[in-house]
Amino acid sequence: MKKAIITGSTGFIGTHLTEFLQNNAVETTQYDPRTTPADTLPTADIFYHLAWEGATGELRQNPFTQTQNAAMTLQAVETAHKLGCKKFVGLGTIYEKLTPQIRESHEFRGADFYLLAKDSAHIMARKLAQKLGLDFTWCTICHPIGAGIKPEQLMSYAVTTLQAGKSPDFGPAEIMFDIVAVEDIALGLYLIGEHGKQQEYYIGSGAAKPLKDYLVQIPRILGVDIPVNTGARPDDGLRFSPDWFDITPLAEDTGYSPKIGFEQAVKNVANYTIADLFEKNRNN
Repeated sequence: MKKAIITGSTGFIGTHLTEFLQNNAVETTQYDPRTTPADTLPTADIFYHLAWEGATGELRQNPFTQTQNAAMTLQAVETAHKLGCKKFVGLGTIYEKLTPQIRESHEFRGADFYLLAKDSAHIMARKLAQKLGLDFTWCTICHPIGAGIKPEQLMSYAVTTLQAGKSPDFGPAEIMFDIVAVEDIALGLYLIGEHGKQQEYYIGSGAAKPLKDYLVQIPRILGVDIPVNTGARPDDGLRFSPDWFDITPLAEDTGYSPKIGFEQAVKNVANYTIADLFEKNRNN
């Protein structure tokens, strides 16, 4: 891989992927499908599609924003084909696999439109790539953490609340979960671009466990004597299957192996949130 086009290159994961690619002598081009004409783009070996408006925050609940994201994904596939890219790599979420549970549910959850749109984008993009004869891979992740994490994310909330001397509140936290350093996500995406053979891979830590097992470690890592309150919020009823977190295919095909442990990843979040708070206070 010598040249790559990336949508979402200024986002949380996109920033880390761009840096990783550039550090490995890959020339990168930022592409915003909403504002940049496709005919101005250079040729490239691989097209990474990471852009997704409202992946977190209030826009998760906006069905029109989420539908537009799915359409943008199809546009990205078509653009990659027109540019003659050898491979298209899209970024999804393990939460897509919850869509059967969402369809059967009689209640609305805040992330429903986001998850349904992600699942639809995945399926339609794969079918469009098949129609166009474009090599296609869709990557799913669970919960990446590190510098640049958004404040509304679960681990950002946990860390900043503990830093403020308070106990963060969670649901029962008994579901299987996988928290992984964002740098390892970037590594996985790079290796998939270089060596990926399959249409779908999960990028993770290789050591998924109940969410509670992660949460109880955070106070110790941060050096505070404050408990986390599991069971303080209601259970949303959604369940992950342990086999969704299997990184074996990725490891076998690309040699992927996570490099950063949970403890260091939490410290990276803590250092980032402290620095971010300092910067905001300085500007006020």
